[in-house]
Amino acid sequence: MWLKKLNKKLSNSKVGVIIALFYFALIVASTAVSSLFYEKIYLNITQKKVSEVSVQTLNSIQTNINLMINNADSLSKMVLSNSDLQKLLRQGSMYEDLNTQAKVSSYLYKFIQSVPYVSSVYILDNSSNIYSVGADVLPSIPAQKIIDAKWYNRVMEKKGGFILELNGGGVTFENSKDNYVSLIRLVRDMDNVDKLGVLVINIPQKSFKQVFDNISNDVETNIAVLDEENQKITSLKNVNEHKENVHGGIDVDDEMMRAGDEFVGNDIGYKMKKIDKTEYLITYSSKNDYNWKFVSVIPFAQLYKENMTMIFIGFVIILFNGIILFVCSVGISRIVTTPIKYLLNSMKDIEKGVFNEVQIKAHGYELKKLCRGYNIMIAEIKKLIARVIQEQKMIRKAELYTFQAQIKPHFLYNTLDSINSLALSGCNREVSELVEALGNYYRTSVSKGKEIITIGEEIEMVKNYLKIQKIRYPDLFEVEYSVGVSCLEYKIPKLILQPLAENALYHGIRENGKSGTIKISAHMGDGVAILSVEDDGAGMSKEQIDDIMNINNKSIKESFGLRGTLERIKIFYGDDDACRIESKLGEGTKILLYINIEDKED
Repeated sequence: MWLKKLNKKLSNSKVGVIIALFYFALIVASTAVSSLFYEKIYLNITQKKVSEVSVQTLNSIQTNINLMINNADSLSKMVLSNSDLQKLLRQGSMYEDLNTQAKVSSYLYKFIQSVPYVSSVYILDNSSNIYSVGADVLPSIPAQKIIDAKWYNRVMEKKGGFILELNGGGVTFENSKDNYVSLIRLVRDMDNVDKLGVLVINIPQKSFKQVFDNISNDVETNIAVLDEENQKITSLKNVNEHKENVHGGIDVDDEMMRAGDEFVGNDIGYKMKKIDKTEYLITYSSKNDYNWKFVSVIPFAQLYKENMTMIFIGFVIILFNGIILFVCSVGISRIVTTPIKYLLNSMKDIEKGVFNEVQIKAHGYELKKLCRGYNIMIAEIKKLIARVIQEQKMIRKAELYTFQAQIKPHFLYNTLDSINSLALSGCNREVSELVEALGNYYRTSVSKGKEIITIGEEIEMVKNYLKIQKIRYPDLFEVEYSVGVSCLEYKIPKLILQPLAENALYHGIRENGKSGTIKISAHMGDGVAILSVEDDGAGMSKEQIDDIMNINNKSIKESFGLRGTLERIKIFYGDDDACRIESKLGEGTKILLYINIEDKED
């Protein structure tokens, strides 16, 4: 119903504002709903993207650590293949040959100094002697402790392959409180692969942390490297020193170690986990040959905040665009409704009979075409009305000429009837005068075939006509003329005064039963020539006058006297007020004609 009301008042300037507000409200509502869906979709996409990036990060860390372990493996092979070291170990004791021992010691020091990620080297010979070289002061270790270590038999079984043990696998090779990884392998004779001893190369935690520093600086991300027993080798954050976690008070180490068990059997994986009302993204990777596990824990709240920030920014942008759209909609609606308003006003003028073209600056192809089409329609209507008027004038003129053609024989019949009566009466002189007057009358009446003559010529015809009638009725009437010279040259349809004079004679004076006077006058008025025929005969009642002046009276077509003449004048001048009758019963009649000399001079 509301939209129907708007449709009825489309040209109202307020409608554009209402429509703009309506669409603005729709934009805000749709934006709010879209934001909810966008949030869900964005979170899912973000979770997937962040998980993929996190897996890639773990893979990068894993690749770098694998490279470091492989380099340590290669370096360990270089150490155990050293000829001096092989010579000492074949003798059964590292202390058997001091000169050779000095060479081995020098070689190992250079090795530690040239390889920054190695902190110390231990060698156990077959005589249970331990020889060690380190960047710092090394602790004293009983040989039996190495032999009794859990990993000792595993090293023997590897037959030259290496194993990795966190913090020496229970054997203290370093004085530092930081974690370290021990690469342990069997030293075999290069000639006969006999067992010569055990080599231990220790890699400190700082070497692993350097890998993290090259990968990520995000303080909100926790990344840990776990050994095959799910013990933490190192992490991006030093959570060992601060057991409380800034993210909700949980122990991130515990979650990482738990994740190592949860993802058993999978090389890579990720999942969302809610801990103490906080969502965390946990990512896992274990693509290596030594069963180490790489775990990252990211608090998703931070991503959610970033997401909300983006949503808020998007909402503000949409709101701003909505305001701009609102303003533009109002302007555009006015561009549309203003021409329509002018068109409606012009249409209202058409109802009043006023046909005016609209002169407005329309924007847009459709509006320009509409206004142009409307103006063309108005112009065509004007042309059509003018054509109809012209056709009506032509029709009325045709009727006028028909009346004129009928008047000529009418007068002739009456005149000939009079001549016949005089001839029968033996009035030869009167017949001669009547014929002469008739000749003069028709000479003026013919007017070389012209239907429009001057007022002077029309007065002359009336004089000849009344002269004829005076011969017929010498004692019936008298004639008085009052003609202004200034109006004699103006043109009128011929035979408009003669029928009026005839009517005054027959229906005025003769019907009254006594003699009377006919007055013919012509003089100038205000832009018109006023012609009048007056008698003092029988006169007419108001009903008779109304009957004569009624242009729809069917008797007009049958009357070639007063009614026909009045109708001719109305047709010719297109003015119903061109004729007026003043009359009273017993007092006479006066007929006035108002001829517009400006329009009909030609």
